[in-house]
Amino acid sequence: MNRSIVFMMDYRGDQLQIGGTSNYLKLLAPRVRDCGFEVRVAIPYSKRTEDVREFMETNNIPVDNVDISPQSGNVMLRLKTAYNYFSTIKPDLAHFILPWWNSCEYGILAAKFASIRARVVTYQSFPEKIEKNIFQGTSGILRRYRHNFACNSVHKAISVSEVNKHRIISNGFYPAYKLKVIRNMIETDRFANVENAIDFRRKWGVDNSTVLITVVGYLEEIKGHSYLLKALPNIVKHHPNIIVALVGDGELKSQFEDQVRESNMVDKVLFAGWQEEVPSILAISDMLVLPSLSEGLPFVVPEAMASGLPVIATRVGGIPEAVIEGETGFLVEPASASGLEQALVRMLDDRNLMRDMGAKGQQRAFREFNVDRMVGDTSALYSTLL
Repeated sequence: MNRSIVFMMDYRGDQLQIGGTSNYLKLLAPRVRDCGFEVRVAIPYSKRTEDVREFMETNNIPVDNVDISPQSGNVMLRLKTAYNYFSTIKPDLAHFILPWWNSCEYGILAAKFASIRARVVTYQSFPEKIEKNIFQGTSGILRRYRHNFACNSVHKAISVSEVNKHRIISNGFYPAYKLKVIRNMIETDRFANVENAIDFRRKWGVDNSTVLITVVGYLEEIKGHSYLLKALPNIVKHHPNIIVALVGDGELKSQFEDQVRESNMVDKVLFAGWQEEVPSILAISDMLVLPSLSEGLPFVVPEAMASGLPVIATRVGGIPEAVIEGETGFLVEPASASGLEQALVRMLDDRNLMRDMGAKGQQRAFREFNVDRMVGDTSALYSTLL
């Protein structure tokens, strides 16, 4: 009989939109199934998780509506829901995918109480420091106890970057021997050789001679769009033949539209909205810019590299583990409009440099970020626990 695995996420995405976590699950689940495991997915059904449900159902992976999100009820109800689920399904291993540091605690605890043989977590991101007031007072002491008990119930923790691993250890979550770095990786061929590509330049009315600078990410404060938009007027003074495409949607869209109007950059910024055909967009782009204030290891960075694009990104999270400064792109400090301006002007000044960085980035993506490696390392970790 094949060994069975449940992948669990506990967010609805009502307040926070998290694409990387969903992408991770989409890449991992069907490939783990193809490695010989029985796989199913447990998530809360919501508008923000529809894409995961549809993807899994298309790939014949069962999806169960298990809502232990913060919006689902009190502590005991969330714990009971998860316990009843694990007691019924009885997988050999439960793999919890965490978009933030304190996700899925009730799922982890329920899996322990239900005697699930192996319990694994993946941290997609992790703050440099946990705010001290979170564990202060009576409720904070109880929260700390619950959190420590959940961490002690985990057999192996995966970090998607070295920097996150060090943060997890320094914050006292796990000893080093419990942690393994397995980076987020991608389908390199899908981005290097786009089949049936959509001509977004034609769709958007962007001339082939125009330099298309693409930003992919939810329109949220943490993604740092405002700093790029602040830098844009000075960049245009040096290089007027550019368009910035903001691919994504979010609660700050109207605020960014106002910022663009006030700076007279309406004809230089394209609000492209949410797009599923990211490979086609990257294929017609000239560079990727990622001005984030915080990240784990965002999938779009190796995706852009596999597409042959140079990358300008902030020096946060695991990004410096993907982008090699001065070789495959430029790294700037977060929340720095001037840093973004200087990097973009430098890149735009030298088209040969732009092409050379893109070519080296593509080589690096194929060498270091192929999804088969991520799946192999993760499956090997499972095997050590089963």
